[in-house]
Amino acid sequence: MVTQSIMFWAAATAYALASVLFFAWMAFRRDTIQGAGLVVAVIGLVPHAASLGLRWAEVGHGPFSTRYEVLSANSFLAVSVFLILAFTNRRLRPMGVIVLPSAFLLMGWAVNSFGLRYEVPIIFKSYWLWLHIGFAKLFFVFALLTATAGLSYLLGGRFENLQARLPEKERLDLYGHQFLLVSFLCLGLMIIAGSLWAHQSWGRYWGWDPIETSALATWLAYAVILHFRVLHKWSGQRMAWLNLFAFTLAVFTVYVVVMVLPTIHDFYMVGP
Repeated sequence: MVTQSIMFWAAATAYALASVLFFAWMAFRRDTIQGAGLVVAVIGLVPHAASLGLRWAEVGHGPFSTRYEVLSANSFLAVSVFLILAFTNRRLRPMGVIVLPSAFLLMGWAVNSFGLRYEVPIIFKSYWLWLHIGFAKLFFVFALLTATAGLSYLLGGRFENLQARLPEKERLDLYGHQFLLVSFLCLGLMIIAGSLWAHQSWGRYWGWDPIETSALATWLAYAVILHFRVLHKWSGQRMAWLNLFAFTLAVFTVYVVVMVLPTIHDFYMVGP
């Protein structure tokens, strides 16, 4: 447990330092500073993976039982996806200014429930559950990237000095659409896998549980936003604001509903 805690805090410290380096890059426009931020973020993934692995070995199940496990795993995936994108497309690297502090804040929230440990029910040992959880995490990560593109677009349009450090507005607009589309697809697959798991576990595909209802409403809202984008050619500031709205819905669905309403899903954020 002590080693797990040390690994967790080493990762959180690395993400905090990487965030500072990205802020410094925004201020001084030195590519070497941005590169250092990326390196530190990569280094942070190593102890973070170790902390997740140690927790898994300790409790005997994946990172989906407590708030600490869920938020820490989501943070790890957010940084991992960002780094993969950043090393394959240099234009996406400035988004680290938002993604890395977000990952650090998720870990700060996670640590409040570090000491909680639960045994998972037998129904959690299902292939469909793994798909359901995996797509849920990817849904949130790409919703975060969608919001990052939207916020970058809005801030770049407001501050000229900031725009010089960001990708072109047209590219930010396109990135926001692409990330939203991936998030939409992940949410749809999450719902499908979840319904199959529900049928396997409780003998029904759909029960209008608050999380189920919220996820469906969010998926429909994403479909409407994509409809405006593809068929009505909405772009620019309108889409940037809608991207932020989409992220708000994702946060509400993944984190808020489960903590304020009684639901069969409250195991993963509230506890049994």
